[in-house]
Amino acid sequence: MYESSMELTMLMWASILYVLQVLIAALAADMQNGLAWGLGNREKIPAVEGWGGRAQRAYVNMAESLLPFACLVLIAYSLDRTGEMSALGAEVFLASRLLYAALYIAGVKVLRSLAYFGGLAGIVLIVVQLLSG
Repeated sequence: MYESSMELTMLMWASILYVLQVLIAALAADMQNGLAWGLGNREKIPAVEGWGGRAQRAYVNMAESLLPFACLVLIAYSLDRTGEMSALGAEVFLASRLLYAALYIAGVKVLRSLAYFGGLAGIVLIVVQLLSG
């Protein structure tokens, strides 16, 4: 029987969060540029402004963070080096990234940056677990 881990569960939810962020940014672009533009070939892509532009930047930032998070989770799981520290790190990563996305789209500056560093702290906890295993 397949046994899941907290780290893999958080990776699943982080991946779902990423897809949702892409969809929110796409919706914002379609709202600004019109449905015909959204269904077209988009040879010219105008900059999306306001919350939509922030949504685009937030999902790009999530992509940059999701890759190392996913790699570390999969390495820890495959080497059987998961534990309390990596589980906590994965939870901190997901919570921080969710908060980051909401704050960035809302235009909150300082707290957004703190949430970003929370995601990095979660990644560091997974590295610590890997190195101590």
